[in-house]
Amino acid sequence: MLSTRRKVLITLATLIGTFLAALDSTVVGTAMPTVIGELGGLELYPWAFASYLLAATVTGPVFGKLSDTHGRKPVYLAGIFLFLLGSVLAGTSQSMGALILFRTLQGLGAGAVQPVAITIMGDIFELETRARVQGLFGAVWGISAVIGPAAGGFITDLISWRWVFYVNVPFGIIAAVLLAATLAESFERRERSPDYLGTVLLAGGLVAVLLALLGGDGGLSVTTLALFFGGLIVLSLFVVVERRAADPVVPLDLFSERIIAVSALGNVAMGGVLLGVSVYVPLFVQGALGGTALTAGAAVASLSIGWPVGSFVGGRLLLLTGYRATLLLGSGLIALGSALCVPMDSGTSLTYIVFAVVVIGLGLGFSSTSYLVSVQNAVPWRRRGVATSSVVFFRTVGGSLGVAIMGAFLNASLGERYRAAVDRAAGGDEGLGRLLSDPNALLQPAVRGRIPDAAYSELAGALAASLSPAFWVLLFFGLLSLAVATFFPRGSAKELANRAEDYG
Repeated sequence: MLSTRRKVLITLATLIGTFLAALDSTVVGTAMPTVIGELGGLELYPWAFASYLLAATVTGPVFGKLSDTHGRKPVYLAGIFLFLLGSVLAGTSQSMGALILFRTLQGLGAGAVQPVAITIMGDIFELETRARVQGLFGAVWGISAVIGPAAGGFITDLISWRWVFYVNVPFGIIAAVLLAATLAESFERRERSPDYLGTVLLAGGLVAVLLALLGGDGGLSVTTLALFFGGLIVLSLFVVVERRAADPVVPLDLFSERIIAVSALGNVAMGGVLLGVSVYVPLFVQGALGGTALTAGAAVASLSIGWPVGSFVGGRLLLLTGYRATLLLGSGLIALGSALCVPMDSGTSLTYIVFAVVVIGLGLGFSSTSYLVSVQNAVPWRRRGVATSSVVFFRTVGGSLGVAIMGAFLNASLGERYRAAVDRAAGGDEGLGRLLSDPNALLQPAVRGRIPDAAYSELAGALAASLSPAFWVLLFFGLLSLAVATFFPRGSAKELANRAEDYG
């Protein structure tokens, strides 16, 4: 039995790990437009996020399974090491290709850090306390995310974007030392053969689908169609293999329980909204509105004004009203906030954007806490790691798909629209035309300052119009979140406890 002091220190260590993951997503999101401005490659913009998400998506269930068989602590510490190594290398990147590669390494570490940290909390606390602590988890994520965008914008504008990666290092070291010193695990180790085939099929299928969505200019080429449908076939084979595997990387039998099945699909929708806001709102603010990295950071930071409130209140509300009511409230707010993003254009005020993102953050806080607590409360300890990581896996799948689909719409829409805007803005001036020809110019303050106001207004309008389809995709994920929540079973938290005890 752990003492109260050890529980506090373990909680602090895992919360710092969550803080680490939150800093990466928010700091990098606000710095990336500036990174693109320096390194070039606007067409690769979605891959800087998708590579990270893909690595975390594929490895999350693997690390969750390893934590069930070898313990939470070694898996968590290994994840922090990989994450910090990727962070340091990302800060040294000299090209977008190198940055994408090192972001992938970061994602490998994130695949262990986030789901295992949440699982540890499920291990050491009972239901009543667990709900409150998971609410605190969401609140700390929110607090770190408030600091992250502001710090990211400040560091990027005043020092260098490279330091937004280096800032992860001290927090990671503190989390690793605290957990190593305080968490002592005692259980029977179960040596099993890793599900290599399932892991390879999952990775291959997701990579093929994402390549189809992110590659090219959005046209339906033979290569794009082959990648997309080939990926779907590989993912279908993955399902067949997992049904027969002795120890599957994603135990499909868990999804026979309605709580877990609904939570998985709900997290797909949440992931699409969360990453859509984190990736494309900064691009909109900095490119279409002419903001700096700091103002872009402030816009995304507003996500965390609502998130901790929703998470904190939701952790208590679900004990009183049950999961379903809390989820319906949260998903309704997500859908509302997403709808508010659709009409945004180059004339939209920053205040309006902040309000829309606050509403989304509030909904995410209510929903994320309810889904996590319900899943952890439905399964026994021996399956809590893989169950938690599987649900987080679906959130990263949603984030990957959301970023990819929005990026595909942006790439398909931007090229022709931007060239037409350049022709109108240049008005036959060849020198001005050459300056405006690269859309990366909109993300470089030094270059942007040389663009006449009338020309900039024309180009900003083109970028805003090109981002409009991406925000319609955001609304789709928001409405999907609301639709999925209606299928969650009724009943109090205690009535829905241990529903999946008999599976596996």
